[in-house]
Amino acid sequence: MNPVIHVAQNSPLLDTSLEIQISNLPPHQVVTVQAKLRDNLGTSWQSFAEFKSDSKGEINLAKAQPLSGTYSAPDAMGLFWSMIPLTYEPKRKTPLQPLKTKITVMKEHEILATHSVTRHVVSPAVDRIPVRERGLIGTFFCHSKSGPLPSIIVLGGSEGGLRESNAALLASYGFNTLALAYFGMEDLPKELIDIPLDYIEKAIDWLTDYPKVDDTRIGLMGTSRGGELALLSASIFPSIKAVVGFVPSGVIYPGIGQSAIGVPSWQFKGKSFPFAYGEVPKEVGEEIQQAKQAGKPISWRKTYHFWAEGEKEAEIEVENIKGPVLLISGGDDQLWPSDLLSEKVITRLKEHNHPYDYEHINYPEAGHSFGPPGLPTTQLVLPYGNGMQLLFGGNPKDNAHAQFDAWQRVKVFFDQHLADSSISALGSFNRMPE
Repeated sequence: MNPVIHVAQNSPLLDTSLEIQISNLPPHQVVTVQAKLRDNLGTSWQSFAEFKSDSKGEINLAKAQPLSGTYSAPDAMGLFWSMIPLTYEPKRKTPLQPLKTKITVMKEHEILATHSVTRHVVSPAVDRIPVRERGLIGTFFCHSKSGPLPSIIVLGGSEGGLRESNAALLASYGFNTLALAYFGMEDLPKELIDIPLDYIEKAIDWLTDYPKVDDTRIGLMGTSRGGELALLSASIFPSIKAVVGFVPSGVIYPGIGQSAIGVPSWQFKGKSFPFAYGEVPKEVGEEIQQAKQAGKPISWRKTYHFWAEGEKEAEIEVENIKGPVLLISGGDDQLWPSDLLSEKVITRLKEHNHPYDYEHINYPEAGHSFGPPGLPTTQLVLPYGNGMQLLFGGNPKDNAHAQFDAWQRVKVFFDQHLADSSISALGSFNRMPE
């Protein structure tokens, strides 16, 4: 009999932990298992691991110890998060399309078995509706055949533009979601400078008026600067009933742009919010300059930490949030100290006897990257222009495990605080309908 690759799940969602097993090998045979993927942004990825089959001629990827490869310990999803980039073809972007991963078993250069796994970013039960009205730019992921349902506004970070994957995946678990751009697109501010929270208010009003939305159960989820914006918005708009921040800040920081420095990031009704900013200690500045001159990735962690100290006026009044709060951070976040900035939120909530649930989950070895689980996590730096790179922190293994665990916790959080049993049933499947 020829070797066979078994995958327990048929057409799963992206965040599903896969059960992969290889059988019909000779006992104690050493083989290489390779995985290849082209993601939705046009990058091709590859990983591999060498294994020895057991006495039955089987290899269970969740239990087998790699002899060598792109990851080093038993891990059901090791082949997926440990992929390294091969090529980049920007013209081949395919947002939200199913991701096909080809798994190949080889002995030396002989191919013994192949199998393709197709994972989905969004459930077929979810409708994708572009939003270009009332001055809003976004994408609404809606369960048109159900409702009214709880709905969540999803905000990206300082990269700007419209990022749909988090919203699409979350919608697959029984929520309506609105992926909302707030700068970096036509008819929106070009840079993250003086962004009006009136815009978030418009988005809330738009959801409230939508017939498939339960306007008593609206949540907010944001990442990085979007997490800061989510906390700030929830502190102002009482219709937000639950908020999640991935690597967020409870302190308002300055805007980001090529045209100016030390400028406000957010405003409401024409009035800008105070922000934490100022000169950093000499040794911090010198450390950044030395990294630039050496061509090494730059960490902004110490800079943001210094700015936040003693800046009470720039702290977000999170005690005004009318619902539960969940914060996710990385203890090795090198872009900014999301762990310390999240603790500022928790401290403030405790001091004011916040009547709703609140929790900060810190992953000590993880960095700043908290995207959808199930994708490669080997890229720890980000190009920053002029040949510079920003250091995100963490390591591929811990970042991957943190992403997966955090995502499960976020689904449970929204399910507990926004949804009901009927919604839970919508999101309980582990594989896509055929």
